[in-house]
Amino acid sequence: MTENFDRTNPAEAVRYFRYCIVTGDLNGALGCFDKDAVYIERDGLEIKGLENIQKPLEHLCNWKPDIQGNKHKLTIVGDLAVWVDKWTLKATSPDGNFIEMDGATTCMMKRNEEGIWLWLVDNPFAGQVFED
Repeated sequence: MTENFDRTNPAEAVRYFRYCIVTGDLNGALGCFDKDAVYIERDGLEIKGLENIQKPLEHLCNWKPDIQGNKHKLTIVGDLAVWVDKWTLKATSPDGNFIEMDGATTCMMKRNEEGIWLWLVDNPFAGQVFED
């Protein structure tokens, strides 16, 4: 069954991104990012540029995890949006280990010329800022 997504709606753009991850569609997931995007790793390292963002996304797509988001908050100002939500992830790694994680995401999105919402800044580990 083919999924349909209206990426001119920020919530649908997020749903599409998660669909790409769970189905292992690296090109689709990477296509959710603006050409000037920044991805923030768990340790706070900022990864810039699509060719560099591809590496952590490839790792995630190989797992094909079940990612569930809840309690999201969306704020739109013109062609920019901030998306915040809590998420859970369950997967089996390629070596057979069960992985279970949770956290909070903060994303800044930008609407492109076609009206599609793309990630400008993706911080899937934003909740860890407050730990320790």
